[in-house]
Amino acid sequence: MKITRQQLRKLLKESGLNTTWDMGDRVISLQDVVGFLDSRARPLITMNACKLKKMLAREITGIEPHRVQRANILTPIIVEVDRETGRPIVVLDGNHRLAKAISLDADIHMRVLYSDERDMLFGT
Repeated sequence: MKITRQQLRKLLKESGLNTTWDMGDRVISLQDVVGFLDSRARPLITMNACKLKKMLAREITGIEPHRVQRANILTPIIVEVDRETGRPIVVLDGNHRLAKAISLDADIHMRVLYSDERDMLFGT
């Protein structure tokens, strides 16, 4: 089966594999963040999705129902956590997976990126 460039772009966009953050002077990719977490041997943490939602400092926004439906909640999400307080701040990657897990009252797997590490990676 052949896949066109347009189909490949759509697939990458819908899968989230093309997730990037434009910092003005450079672009940080999801692969950059995952590589950083891998280099720190950051473990998976499992938590009830509803509990995580209540703990987040920022609301989940921009959720597209068709993407929630297709989301695979077995794929870990990445959550920024304040190192000093231990409070989750925001989901950097995986909002649709978290929304689906919330709707199912299921557990979600996550990896933690601490705020000071985000500042170092993103230069903010």
